[in-house]
Parts: sequence; C-alpha cells; structure tokens
Amino acid sequence: MKSPYAILIVDDEESICKLLKSRFEREEYQVYTAANAEQATQMVADHSEIAVVVTDVKMPGKSGIELTKELRTSAQPKKVIVMTGHGEKSTAIDALRLGASDFVEKPFNVEEMAHAVARTVGEYTLERENEVYVQKLRSQTPFIDLNTVSNVIPLKREFAAHAEEKLNFTVLKKKWTDQFEQDFISKLLNKHKGNVTAAAKEAGLDRSNFLRLLRRHQIQAQVYRKAA
Repeated sequence: MKSPYAILIVDDEESICKLLKSRFEREEYQVYTAANAEQATQMVADHSEIAVVVTDVKMPGKSGIELTKELRTSAQPKKVIVMTGHGEKSTAIDALRLGASDFVEKPFNVEEMAHAVARTVGEYTLERENEVYVQKLRSQTPFIDLNTVSNVIPLKREFAAHAEEKLNFTVLKKKWTDQFEQDFISKLLNKHKGNVTAAAKEAGLDRSNFLRLLRRHQIQAQVYRKAA
C-alpha cells in the first residue's frame, strides 16, 4: 500500500539522489529530490506530504546543518536525517542538537539508510497521532494540562539521546498511551478530590473499569482525598 508520506532527498551528487530515490520508491513512498538547500526549502513549501528530509551536510550554498535548523523551526517542522562524511561525529552531534532525528555516515549501506528512514517515518506518524489526540482532548476535557499531555513522549530528545538505539514504534506508542492514562486519571481524581465514582463518570467509564485502571497504574485514590 502506498505511503501517505513523501521523502525528500537533498544532495548535490545526482548519483546519490537516484540511488536513494530508487530504494525508497520500492517502499511505496513518493520521493522528491533537490540539489541544494534552497531547492529543498521550496520543495517542502510546495509539497505538504513530505515527512522526512534526507540531506547531505556539505553542499553548495547553505549547508545541511543550516537546512536542518530551518526545517525543524518552521511552522510545520519536518523530520531530518543528515548524511555526514566518515569521522564527522561532531557534525552529526550538531545536527541532532538542532533537531535531526538521525544521521548516517557516507559511504553508507543503502539498507541502513532505509532502516533509518522507516524509523523516522514511524516517529513522524506517532507525533501526528499525538497532535490529533491532543486536539480531541482539548475539545472534550479542557481541564487537563495539555502542555503535559502533548509532551508525553519528547521524541526529539529521546532520539537525540539514543541515536544508535533502534526504537520500536509499537513500544513508543504503548509508552505514550500508558503515560497519558496515568496523567488523565490523576487529573480526574485531583479534580474530584479522590471520588472514584465521580471521576469514572466524567471519564465515561463504569466504576469497575476505572478501578481496574487505578490498579494497573498503581494509583491510590485515597491519596487525593488526603490532599484535599
């Protein structure tokens, strides 16, 4: 099935662009290419479906590091994977600090790059789901601190801290869901001063299911009654 997301490859070496374009198209991605950062910026503006930008660091004009900063601080930030030269660890670290999701050293194994892209698309997908869920919560449960909920999984920092770790999409999603449930339950109990019946009613759950969630997350309602 064709992916709803597109990949942009930015490199002044046409052979690299062709190689990666061919590989990613086999994964059912729409793939665009650009020869420099200026072209890449325009391509991103013209194609909102672009989710991940794979960019070389050293190019004529703006560098890949400058492009990374621009893409990560835009109104609709894109995920970035940088291609660095062998031994340029400091450059890779700079890119991660600016918000890049990953880096791959040249000369690279194409399958290694394909894995990095798949992982980063998963990260992007999770963040989009996060945004949709938070918007839904905003309309349904205005008392929840959405600044806490929307940052349950600070993916950028997690990937920067564990750039070499192969994080699993399902694991990350479960982690986000568990943390959200804990935050959601705590907010309800705090609002209703530990009254489980009232908290369950507002959550739209029967009391037995709400108690099951309390046990699952080892949350004690009496703590909130004492605090009140």
